[in-house]
Amino acid sequence: MPAERQSLARRLQRATALPLRRAVATWPDYGRGGGTAKPIAMPTQTRERLLFVRRWLAHPLRVGAMLPSSPALVDLVARNAARAGDEAILELGAGTGTITAALVARGVREERLLLVELDDDMADWLRRRFPAATVIRGNASRPAELVPTAWHGRIGTVLSGIPVLRFSLADQRTFVMQCFALTGPQGRLLQYSYSPVAPLPVRQLGLARQRLGVALGNLPPGFLWCFTPAGEVPTKVAAGREGSA
Repeated sequence: MPAERQSLARRLQRATALPLRRAVATWPDYGRGGGTAKPIAMPTQTRERLLFVRRWLAHPLRVGAMLPSSPALVDLVARNAARAGDEAILELGAGTGTITAALVARGVREERLLLVELDDDMADWLRRRFPAATVIRGNASRPAELVPTAWHGRIGTVLSGIPVLRFSLADQRTFVMQCFALTGPQGRLLQYSYSPVAPLPVRQLGLARQRLGVALGNLPPGFLWCFTPAGEVPTKVAAGREGSA
């Protein structure tokens, strides 16, 4: 089935990549000048959605959803991730920066944000949208191999939206080890996913877990989990069930 899905994704990508790339840049404005199409800037939200869909088509097995997170999920993630304005946060799979913007709105300084994104166009978008943040283009499943060594041990929260539930156990173990290699003594991994089952097997990986909440207003509902090394108690910042935004 994964091979069939990849084949379908490649066909969809070839059929839609160029039109979507053009659409991201401009929007035809018909009805002016005797019916002549005049390109105008596309609304930011529309451009974000088109970028996100194109990213899913390009990397269907590495992206957890076809559309950006809903306001309900964004709020749940941001208010749990933003502990202090001077804490460094590593966001894996930053996408179009929807959650990033919510973190900034909650007082996290841009220069304390490290954003990892696989897609070239999205990484460029993030650099324009958050010029003071550190934007890294690469595979977020190996974060310690991407993040500059100056940041190793200085990150307070690793925030991930990549589909770790699909990883093999070996890849999950590598991912977790690299995440906590980047954090300080109070470091934690926040993972949001679309399954009520914990996305990481805590016993096999030596982790403690806590579900911080569920965003029912997201389609499908989004779940936020906090993981720490076993023996450490996760800090529950703003847990609870979330309804529609």
